[in-house]
Amino acid sequence: MQINSKKSLLSSKRFFWLIKLILFVVVFYAIYLIIKQKGEGIFEIKNSFKNISSTKNLFLLSIVILLTPINWAFEAWKWQKLASKIEEISFWEAYKGVLVGLAISTATPMMIGDYVGKIWMLKTDKRLQSIGAILLGNGIQMYVSLFFGTVSYLFFVIFSKPTPLFLHFILILILILSLFFGIILSRNLHIINLLSKNNKFIRYLKKYLIILENYNFTEIRNVFLIGIGRYLIFTIQFIVILNIFNINLSIYILLAGIGIIFLAKTLSSVLNFLGDLSVRELTSVYYFSYFGVSLSVVATATLMIWLINVLLPILVGSLLIWYLRNPSFKGKN
Repeated sequence: MQINSKKSLLSSKRFFWLIKLILFVVVFYAIYLIIKQKGEGIFEIKNSFKNISSTKNLFLLSIVILLTPINWAFEAWKWQKLASKIEEISFWEAYKGVLVGLAISTATPMMIGDYVGKIWMLKTDKRLQSIGAILLGNGIQMYVSLFFGTVSYLFFVIFSKPTPLFLHFILILILILSLFFGIILSRNLHIINLLSKNNKFIRYLKKYLIILENYNFTEIRNVFLIGIGRYLIFTIQFIVILNIFNINLSIYILLAGIGIIFLAKTLSSVLNFLGDLSVRELTSVYYFSYFGVSLSVVATATLMIWLINVLLPILVGSLLIWYLRNPSFKGKN
């Protein structure tokens, strides 16, 4: 029976990876067609990379790289604050949990790896409750991207008037309603107890979510501000990268584009494939196609920010996993 269960799990994993691979190929083929339609290709990409070799751009690139650990430090700080209701952990333990979770997330849907990595670093026997804390942290970061993304999307729709316009306004309305729902929920986390009385599914989840009742609105607000800090670091990195690739547009257009890209990335985390690279690329190419810039250069800039801000931490997280799973190596140190 156990063998059959393992086979079933292995089959599910293979099926999941197959679906992700198909989505990845389809999305990148769509990006290729959009860029080709604009008469661009490898030549423009090669030229854009030549600009990086200048002294000024190498300096700017080094700034982006140095901001990467700060970016994820905000996520670690956020997790440390939330985890304190379950177990007091050091900032370094929180940081390791974030990086390990990021590495594991590349092979899991719906950010499951993020939960695994953060829980892995805990020593308490109340690990189940930490699921609710992680869910709250991810929800707050999602709300940050939802807030800035909604403002950015509204700016884009008003000034660019994409078609069909009515569909875009419907999506904006849904986003605005979601923002109001988030505010109401943050002030009424105790409602879980009430819902669990009449809903079997929520009653089952209660053991994971009961921790949410321990956070007051002030604590949630403080974590929200940390989430904004992380968003601002990411925004600075993206603007600098776009500057390196000579994408010279109004700061308002750049900020709106970053907000929309980050929103799309957050909402599509269920289809996560190696840090949502394909979603970032497709969103950036779609958005900047309205502003007359080279789409191949935009795609290259988006790839660069992903390599620095996602792939690099994933590699570090993978090394941490190897280190944690090799006690013999730790013993030598």
